[in-house]
Amino acid sequence: MIGYIFLRIVGELFRLVPFRVVYMLSDGLAFLLFRVVGYRKKVVLENLQRAFPEKTEAEIVRIARLSYRNLTDVTLESIKSFTMSVEEANRRCPCLNSGVINQFLDKGQAVILTGSHYSNWEYTGLTMPPTFHGATVTAYKPLTNKIIDRFLNACRSRTGMELVSMDDMFRVMRKRVGEAAVYILLSDQSPSSRKSAHWVEFLGLDTASLPGADVMARKFKYPVLYYHVRRLRRGFYDVEFRMLCENPEEAEETSITRAYAKMLEAEIRAQPENWLWSHKRWKIRREG
Repeated sequence: MIGYIFLRIVGELFRLVPFRVVYMLSDGLAFLLFRVVGYRKKVVLENLQRAFPEKTEAEIVRIARLSYRNLTDVTLESIKSFTMSVEEANRRCPCLNSGVINQFLDKGQAVILTGSHYSNWEYTGLTMPPTFHGATVTAYKPLTNKIIDRFLNACRSRTGMELVSMDDMFRVMRKRVGEAAVYILLSDQSPSSRKSAHWVEFLGLDTASLPGADVMARKFKYPVLYYHVRRLRRGFYDVEFRMLCENPEEAEETSITRAYAKMLEAEIRAQPENWLWSHKRWKIRREG
């Protein structure tokens, strides 16, 4: 309960804080986490060194420093979004080509939309659903604190997003077969099971990847698209949808996972500081 009350108070205070002050706070917090506290600094640096062995130590440190600013920007922007108007959210993160999605929804067909923890993935939860001609359902990992979990979900669902536990997503999709819906999967986390993982080459490394989008697309025969969140400048983004696999019934196993990894890698190589490097992305090793 204390955590919930604190979060509500912070959210209401941030309603009054102008964005220029938000970014001053973000700069200070990023410096504190990187230079003083060293929050997951070892993980961040090791991930960057493995992904970019060709870069100098100075270049790695620079990307790491900017990635902490990205982390604190997204965190504080997300808190600000709790009380942000829908109009303001759309101004800060518009969707450029939702017609790519709606061409399927208008025919009563569902789609799978894959994304990642790149740039501000929280803003998209507010701005994408109203542009789709169907339901929007997102898989997420519930928090242990149920009160905070409900509060955050209420903030995230203000514009129509439905949040479903990752463990329940397959059941929900099967129950809603025949409904025009967008099923969103953030697929850049490390899987919990080595046995079920799809192994792909990602950033030059043998990488265990979540198989969900690949498996469910071929199971339900739903087209798979990717949404790219581009940072235009501090606090402003746009969203572009790109086709990954239009005919999954013809796709080989793991081919959709490989296509996703390739598209995400291109994003990361273009602006590596915008990805969440604090995750232990390569903690699972292939047997043998």
